[in-house]
Amino acid sequence: MKRAILMARVSSDEQAKGYSLDIQVDKLSSHCAREGIQIINTYREDHSAKNFNRPEFKKILSELKAIRGKVDLLLVTTWDRFSRNVTESYAVLDTLKQLGVEVQAIEQPLDLSIPENLLILGVYLNLPDIDNRRRSIKITEGVRAAAAAGRWQGKAPYGYRNARDEGNKPIIVPSDKAAVVKEIYSQLASGRSQAEVREVLKKKGVVIPRATFSVIARNRVYIGEIHVRQGGGKTGGYYVKGLHQPLIETDVFEKVQALLQGNYRVKQLAKPKAFCEELPLRGLLLCENCGRNLTGSASRSHTGDRHYYYHCNNCKTQRLRAEQTHDMMLEILSGLKVNSPAKKLYEAMVKKLLQKRKTETRPLASIQADLQQVETRLQTLDDNLMDKVIDAATYASVKSRYSAQLQKLQTELTQQGSSQSEFQQFLKRGIHMLENLPVFYQKSSGQTKRDVVGSIFPEKLVLSKNGCRTQKINEAVLLIATTDKGFSKKEKGQLLPNVELSNQVAPTGIEPVSGV
Repeated sequence: MKRAILMARVSSDEQAKGYSLDIQVDKLSSHCAREGIQIINTYREDHSAKNFNRPEFKKILSELKAIRGKVDLLLVTTWDRFSRNVTESYAVLDTLKQLGVEVQAIEQPLDLSIPENLLILGVYLNLPDIDNRRRSIKITEGVRAAAAAGRWQGKAPYGYRNARDEGNKPIIVPSDKAAVVKEIYSQLASGRSQAEVREVLKKKGVVIPRATFSVIARNRVYIGEIHVRQGGGKTGGYYVKGLHQPLIETDVFEKVQALLQGNYRVKQLAKPKAFCEELPLRGLLLCENCGRNLTGSASRSHTGDRHYYYHCNNCKTQRLRAEQTHDMMLEILSGLKVNSPAKKLYEAMVKKLLQKRKTETRPLASIQADLQQVETRLQTLDDNLMDKVIDAATYASVKSRYSAQLQKLQTELTQQGSSQSEFQQFLKRGIHMLENLPVFYQKSSGQTKRDVVGSIFPEKLVLSKNGCRTQKINEAVLLIATTDKGFSKKEKGQLLPNVELSNQVAPTGIEPVSGV
């Protein structure tokens, strides 16, 4: 009879999505009863699966080490309950295997002794992360749509409190601290400094931290405006008229900004070192001798030509000619060959999973009907304004709300039509790039070269005349390129030609320092 430990996991935001711990434990227990598996222990954890630094999982490892040989299986319902971190998952699976424990997902069974199944495992672990990213995009768009409609998002700023309007939608209204905000602007407009105003307020028993005070003095929410961020970025954007009541007159606010700008000294911060097109690997290489980062620079010959080098500023013993280093990297990348069966298997798995997700999305006709309804309402709204059925203030408020709905529906329509094809296109581009990696690398810009090397080799590299050493190679790339052998090493302990996977990329003291 096999013996197993059961593991149920749920993150704090998944309780209402069918992932409850009780449901998972019931499924696992029923499976053990059917298969005649003895349950040794059951663990429940409420923690994100972004890594294995989880309290309950640490307890599982400790127990497995303490009773080595007495547990055969670690059972979960699905693979994303085990982990959503592809890179760490394979290492942990190897650790558990050394303890004599096999991990199995009862709803996604895989025989991990078959190398091709490791590729399928990578898909199972990656897709939840893709779903999370897609959900994050939708949430961000929803927040932007609400802001565009003039609604403050999140905790109310100083001087306001969170409330609900007649439609039970969130809005901010003046609080008992609104008078303090008005006094701050009055004092600042009279020419007093921020420090002086804070001191005046302190004597009245109102203590405001310096950072909070600075935000209050510059926040356009107090003149009735809401900031809408640019799509896909944390900076930039534009302001719209908010639905809340302003506390400060616009002319007073602008006067305060002018006074603050005159008293504000712009600090001269050191500019970060600009990216150098001729040295795309700067920051990705380690010194073979001391293990510190290699930097890069150019030197001018007596003929006036500029020659670029990667070199160590710490021990000053390694100096690599950039041109030859790039040739070596090109040779290393040429060793990556896409395995044809792995490619077909990967494409088939993704196609099947995407087809399943297509049935879970809202029908296109439903989105188009809602879109048509909102567009009709906007047209009617324009007619009502022209016919003087409504006043300008009502028109502006209602149009802002409908425009936000229109933008949200247009975004949903675009995502509905493109989300399925986006991943297919990404998959094709990714496979095509791996199949033609040397050509793609040669034709790419310096930044793209850096991105390619950084994604394939997530840890930094140590170069020598015989090749390179690194701690990790991207598992997904490795599986697609070497699925026929899985994770088995080639001759001389290498996973790829001229690439040695070592636990320690610091200098060994044996290999000679190379000038390349």
